[in-house]
Amino acid sequence: MDAATRSERYHLVCRDCSLERLCDVPEDAEGISRDHAVETGHRVAVERVE
Repeated sequence: MDAATRSERYHLVCRDCSLERLCDVPEDAEGISRDHAVETGHRVAVERVE
């Protein structure tokens, strides 16, 4: 794993409540986002940050 990959993180924020997370693995961020949206009907944004 190179240095650029290790420094990438994934920030997810719910547009409708106070949920906010920072994940090291994109699959984790997508899973949390998807599960929260299904459970609540909320809109969740996920972006890669460095």
